[in-house]
Amino acid sequence: MQDNYSVLPNETKPQYRERMFDLLRKQQEDFRNKLKTGEIKVVMDVDDFGFLMPGFDDLLRLKKSFPNFRITCFTIPMPKEFFTKENSKHFKAEKYKRWAKIVNSYDWLEIALHGFAHTHYEMDVEYGKAELVIKATENLFKEIGLEYSKIFKAPYWQYSYDALNALHDKGYVIALDRNHPREVPKGAKTYIFNHSFEEALPMSEIIKSHGHFTGKNKNNIAPNLHNILASFPKETQFMTIGEYLNVTNTNKN
Repeated sequence: MQDNYSVLPNETKPQYRERMFDLLRKQQEDFRNKLKTGEIKVVMDVDDFGFLMPGFDDLLRLKKSFPNFRITCFTIPMPKEFFTKENSKHFKAEKYKRWAKIVNSYDWLEIALHGFAHTHYEMDVEYGKAELVIKATENLFKEIGLEYSKIFKAPYWQYSYDALNALHDKGYVIALDRNHPREVPKGAKTYIFNHSFEEALPMSEIIKSHGHFTGKNKNNIAPNLHNILASFPKETQFMTIGEYLNVTNTNKN
C-alpha cells in the first residue's frame, strides 16, 4: 500500500502534521531495518590511498565499528608525497612491496587505480599518453605485487575523451563524478556515486558512498566519522565497487 500524503476528510492541521511525522518516522525505521538486514546494500569508496599516505587508521576504525565493512580504495602509485624530506628516506622498493603484501592480506579492501602521480590533467591528454599512464600504473603495481581491480578514477575527475576511449579499450570501469556527469564511449562501463560522507543517506535501494582520506574536501573520513557511524547500523552489509558491479551484471543476464 502506498503512503497517503493527502489531507484526509475532516482531518485538522495538527492531525495531518502528526500523521506526517509518524509516516516519516516509520519510513526511516523501515529504511534502517533494510540496512540492517542487507536488503539495502552499501558500496563505499575512498580516494587517495597509498604507500606513505595518511588515513589508513581511519579505515581500521570503520572496520572495527562495522563487522561487515568492505571498501574500494582508489590508490595513487607514485604520489608527490614520496618526495618530501620526511618520506623520501622511507621510500624503498622492499618497503613498498611489504606494504603491498599487507594490503593484499585485507580481504575487505579492494584496490582501484587513481592515476599514476595524481597530478592535474594527468588523464586530460591524447590517447597515447593516457595509455602510457595506465600501463605505467599497471607495471608498478605488478612490480610490487599489489592486487587491483580494473576500475579507474582520474585525478580530480579530469578525463579527455581520448583517455576515456583508452580506458574502455583496456577493459576498465570508469568512475565518474556525480556532480559533473559526462558522455563516455559506447559500451564503456561506468560507476557513479550517489552519496558523500558528509550528507544524509539517500532513500535508495543501493547507497554508493564516496569520500577522501585527507585534503581540502568536505567528505574526508576523519571529520565525518560521527556521521558515518550514526548513519549506518552496525549490521550494514557493505560491498566493494567490484562486487557491486558483479551483482549488477549478474542481474542483467
